[in-house]
Amino acid sequence: MDYPCSSTLKIVVPLLMASSLTSFQLHANTPSEMADMSLQQLLSLTIEDAATLNKRWQASVLYKQMRLDGYMTGSTDLSNEEVLFRPGEVRTDSNYPILPTVITQEAVISQLAYRIDENQSIGLSIPLIRQSTDHISIVPNYPEFTIDSQGLGDLAIDYKAVLFRDLTRKVTYSVGASLPTGSIDQKGDTPRAAGDQQLPYTMQLGSGTWDFVGGLGYQHTLGDWRLGADLFVKLRTGKNDRDYRLGNRFALSTWARLTINDSIQPFAKVSYHDWGSINGRDDEITVPGPFPYPANITNPNNYGGRQVNTAAGVEFTLADHTISLEYSLPVYQSLNGVQTKEKGNAAVRWQTEF
Repeated sequence: MDYPCSSTLKIVVPLLMASSLTSFQLHANTPSEMADMSLQQLLSLTIEDAATLNKRWQASVLYKQMRLDGYMTGSTDLSNEEVLFRPGEVRTDSNYPILPTVITQEAVISQLAYRIDENQSIGLSIPLIRQSTDHISIVPNYPEFTIDSQGLGDLAIDYKAVLFRDLTRKVTYSVGASLPTGSIDQKGDTPRAAGDQQLPYTMQLGSGTWDFVGGLGYQHTLGDWRLGADLFVKLRTGKNDRDYRLGNRFALSTWARLTINDSIQPFAKVSYHDWGSINGRDDEITVPGPFPYPANITNPNNYGGRQVNTAAGVEFTLADHTISLEYSLPVYQSLNGVQTKEKGNAAVRWQTEF
């Protein structure tokens, strides 16, 4: 059964998707991108399951936690001592008097979706984000300190549809927008000066820009197995009020899922991520002098890179409720500049239809 505007949407949206997929760049380890990764999971899982839904509304909640610990430049590991500048050493663009040691990021994304018809749906995603960063420094009174930020991230709206479907194959796409609802003005007590100051990019909850989100998905059913691939793109637009723009992001994943019975489906996934450095800079987090960046996370060139992750998980279904558990580990990282490296991330997702 077709609904009003269904035929128009099926023509216009694929054209928008095709024109936008050709101009991606990359992503950075900020809370905003943490929500991007979670949104990517929601989009791919929802698209994958859309054809099986018999009810109009779908609600889901995704919790994800990521830990970053240790340093890399390119694909080479660095110790904290190699990155921390100490008096008597030569100051360079690769050592800093203030050093984040452990970064913990958490995101809870709630999504509500409505099925227009058997091939189309629209959705709204609402992220709540929390980040905690432990630091060491050579600044008096700040040998060790922790900074936290939390709150609403960037909302996202999306449209998903089936491009092609037969008995064993399905091709889907999604397009949407990310709205700059997350704060880029988070403040806290840092060694730069007394009292609260503007926090670095890694502590801000949003991007500050209106951004395009898109994806493509393919799946093939072979008996009890489903094999598939998903493409995710996020394209930034303009610069925010603080005169910078986070990097664009591209992700490609392949996955396999086994149906053991109606209730249990284990799955495995390999994903490639490519994301860009920050364009522009927030001058409020710099200091005067030949080395304006007091910490590596204040340097916009220390963002972006390439990464390959492997993941495994299981999905449980009971009546109209689905629970998914997933754990992911990086097997390859090549990071721009000097950055903290990902140690792993875990996700739990609940979904229901009504």
